[in-house]
Amino acid sequence: MSCRRNSSSPGVAIATAFIQLKIIGFRFVWRIERLRRRRLRRCLAVSTVIGNMLMILITISLGAILVAWAGTSYGAFSGGSQLYFAQSGQALQERFVIEEVFFNRTASPQQIFIFVRNVGPININIVAIYANGTVLSPVSSAGEGWCSFSGTPLSSSMVVGAVCEFSLNWPNSACSPNHCPWVTGNIFQLVVASTRGNEVAYTARGP
Repeated sequence: MSCRRNSSSPGVAIATAFIQLKIIGFRFVWRIERLRRRRLRRCLAVSTVIGNMLMILITISLGAILVAWAGTSYGAFSGGSQLYFAQSGQALQERFVIEEVFFNRTASPQQIFIFVRNVGPININIVAIYANGTVLSPVSSAGEGWCSFSGTPLSSSMVVGAVCEFSLNWPNSACSPNHCPWVTGNIFQLVVASTRGNEVAYTARGP
């Protein structure tokens, strides 16, 4: 009498059941993970259309800010450039000369008289007169042809073709540290300056 093994032994059944449980567990975990991802996507993520719209709006806003800044900067630069070139053009048109210089020994303190003529096509303003690099103090004078400094800062206006005689006190430093009057025969460099930055020089010899 022969014995035949039963194919449905307990070991095979247990293995089959384990495999089935493993498959069921894997499917369960996969479904849970998929649900979690969907919920996370719905809560945090932004759709592609909305993301593109946001990027377009941000780009347009930045472009508008850049255009406004560039317009303001260009306007300020353009205004400054126009003013600079206008002033430079006026400075180039300015022409004036020192015609004559006289020394007055009898005054106390001693004085110097400088005659300046406006030979250019525009009016000018004289702001300072120097002798050997030292500013000469103006003396208030009245009469035809006399000009004085006034205003803040001090200046003297000259119309086209006008001749002004400036009376100025002679400082100690314009001569030498030890002598108040000028030294006879010494050379003095006289400079007249305008508000536009132009200067004319005149060389005079002390009497």
